[in-house]
Amino acid sequence: MPVAAMFTCLALMAISFIGADAWGTGRGPLEAAGTVFFILMLACWLVIASIAAFNRPRLLVPPYLRDRRRL
Repeated sequence: MPVAAMFTCLALMAISFIGADAWGTGRGPLEAAGTVFFILMLACWLVIASIAAFNRPRLLVPPYLRDRRRL
């Protein structure tokens, strides 16, 4: 789930930045949206790193991998 969310944020960030370059009138809000998606993408990377290193949060780890120490 965090990987899918990260790729979704990456796509939305790219679309908003490309749209900001293409349209001069809505540049401010589109760049702000791109920045928000970038921050969300970084948060997804932190969750992915947490899952890989510590197997936490448990609700995002598949049940058959919850007993393993590291992925």
